[in-house]
Amino acid sequence: MVILRPEATGLKELLNRILDKGVAIDTAVRIDLSGIDLLKTKAHIILSSFKTAAETGLDFPKGTDFDAPGWRDLATMELCPVCGMKSIRVNLEKYGCPWCGWNSRPKEE
Repeated sequence: MVILRPEATGLKELLNRILDKGVAIDTAVRIDLSGIDLLKTKAHIILSSFKTAAETGLDFPKGTDFDAPGWRDLATMELCPVCGMKSIRVNLEKYGCPWCGWNSRPKEE
């Protein structure tokens, strides 16, 4: 088991680790009044990156449009050479990294 402490790990590292490894939450809620069930529900929640989900064998819902702009943007992601966070390649080259502020273009004087 991995134990993360807030002072030892930043939010970025924590989210990266959760999305990389994945988290599964299995819950069951039951509310009854005098022996009469008013509400009963179960939930199976998985939080992970799409890559981790695909590696563990989870399928995407039927009818998922992989040609949508959001999916195309994911396919064109590139790592920032300074902070290592993913950004859209075109935006990274044009505007720089939105995470750390790195810019590959020299400053205009």
